[in-house]
Amino acid sequence: MEMSQKQFPKLFEPGRIGSLKLKNRLVMPPMATNFALKDGTVTDRQIDYYEERAKGGVGLVIVEISCVDSPVGKGTVRQIAIDDDRFIPDLSKLAKAIKRHGARATIQIHHAGRQTSARFTGHQPVAPSPIPVPGGEQPRELTLSEIATLVTRFAEAAGRAKKAGFDGVEIHGAHGYLISQFLSPLSNRRQDAYGGDVEKRARFLLEVIKAIRDRVGRGYPVWCRLSAMEIGVAGGITLEETQVVAQLAEKAGVDAIHVSAHQVAPARRPPMAQPPCSFVPLAEGVKKVVSVPVITVGRIPPELGEGVLRDGKADFISIGRALLADPHLPQKVAMGRMEDITPCIYCLTCLDSLNWRKEGVCCVVTPTLGREREYELKPAESPKKVVAVGGGPGGMEAARVAALRGHKVYLFDDGDELGGQLLLASKPPFKDTIETFRQYLVRQVTESGVELWLRESFTADVLDELKPDVVVLATGVKPFIPQIQGMQSKKVLQASEVLAGSETGERVAVIGGELVGCETALYLVEQGKKVTIMRRGPELATKVNLFVRIPLISRLQYRGVSIFTGIEYEEITEAGVIIRTGAGERKVVEADTVVLAAGVTPNTELLADLQGKVAQVFSVGDCVEPRGIREAVEDGYRAGLAV
Repeated sequence: MEMSQKQFPKLFEPGRIGSLKLKNRLVMPPMATNFALKDGTVTDRQIDYYEERAKGGVGLVIVEISCVDSPVGKGTVRQIAIDDDRFIPDLSKLAKAIKRHGARATIQIHHAGRQTSARFTGHQPVAPSPIPVPGGEQPRELTLSEIATLVTRFAEAAGRAKKAGFDGVEIHGAHGYLISQFLSPLSNRRQDAYGGDVEKRARFLLEVIKAIRDRVGRGYPVWCRLSAMEIGVAGGITLEETQVVAQLAEKAGVDAIHVSAHQVAPARRPPMAQPPCSFVPLAEGVKKVVSVPVITVGRIPPELGEGVLRDGKADFISIGRALLADPHLPQKVAMGRMEDITPCIYCLTCLDSLNWRKEGVCCVVTPTLGREREYELKPAESPKKVVAVGGGPGGMEAARVAALRGHKVYLFDDGDELGGQLLLASKPPFKDTIETFRQYLVRQVTESGVELWLRESFTADVLDELKPDVVVLATGVKPFIPQIQGMQSKKVLQASEVLAGSETGERVAVIGGELVGCETALYLVEQGKKVTIMRRGPELATKVNLFVRIPLISRLQYRGVSIFTGIEYEEITEAGVIIRTGAGERKVVEADTVVLAAGVTPNTELLADLQGKVAQVFSVGDCVEPRGIREAVEDGYRAGLAV
């Protein structure tokens, strides 16, 4: 721990929230996982996930949203429930597992209000006023007696948390859920005692705090999370109002304020482009008006977190997504091993995966998330000679994991440096986090003793010479060349060539509108080129997660990229690309350069050569089928584990 005390004395200084003593100032904030059973019971998988993060050295773990009134108040399909005594035994196991490692265990209590769906609750959503979330379902206005019942539900939930052995509770008053809906003038238009000025809008929260205090006593740690403002919209929650609410909450008996914020309008910048520490000024604003500790959040790297604490802008630092990517981040910071932290790339696939993934939350860079037990790294029983072919994320991860397990590993790549498609994926605007991840993988591969063969093709001769027991093929993809007349023209370039630095003319037509086409178009338009993007399908970027897709398309539009969808290609000519629109109109898209981003096909050339010559062959990543970084890394990890 020597290093940390010198470099990060504030982060690793003990702290307290009410009667709760914490070993350091690092907090894991509540983040939904969808790992519970459908009825809300905590699962072993959830316990393993939280235990791994408690082991990693964080001072305080705040367990994700737990529902105080199921099913009406559920925010996700497999959310933890805390609205019945039958859940206490499993909640108790979870609390014990976290506390076993010196972290303190607390839990967030929550009601989704209008921010849910009858599709999975079976009930019409409820809210302070009958105003839907933009694009959401029509909620029903809560009656006064229902509000009183919900106040009791929150108090009973806090009582169960205490009984289950949690060290405290956090009341979820942020992010557009029920309490936040009462606090916001946009969603609360009530004319009774619960609507009107800020004090009246805060009444529900204050009654919840009082009822919890009556239930659990004054000594039990209780605090609330607040959105200091609603971003991207006029007339919503403001910092000035939140300062008033925070003071009222302190008077009502909370031991801390956890300050966040939430976006209401669609974001115009991708999540990767959000600047670090952007919510810190909001926490600082709240800290000025209260005397209880303030927890701040929002992409805070340790070195900046140290400064936030030193300058007195907040008392505790929440590190969320980065703990999904690397549960041992606090420990690595403490040991001065910053370059060994698996970096979060801030793509928000984790949040997006709650909507589409039956198995719950996942992480692009960390396949072990939610599979801590199943994917545990154990030394190999008999060390083997392993060759990985291809230095992209799949090949590097397979090599890293196999080497860590004690195998002798050789990694071949015919390029000048490792990275595969990561080298190009980091070139478009706002994608520098991909380069950070590439550098991390290169370092891990190098440090783990993998023998690197760069600028080397893996041939039959090399196979005969090395005689490996196992070959992991991570040979990636080849570009798909669509059948369009004139494709042989000199003015046609692959997107990969453009991202690697090939020159284009002033007017560029991009064929293909998935992620590569869209990002290449953005890369070119930011250089001042006049860009048109075209695709046969009806919409752009259909395979891209929503948190990236919406800002990506709005930025293309904002930068003036011409977009044609639902078209047919006729010919590439001297003038440009001749297309036929959905209405059957023939049109010339003028272009000096045509860029192909029409997709890729797996590169499986080596597979046949290896049949019968090597005992075990694994194919990972895009050479199985073209997918993303997440699948390549997971395939690589599993291959490294299976060797």
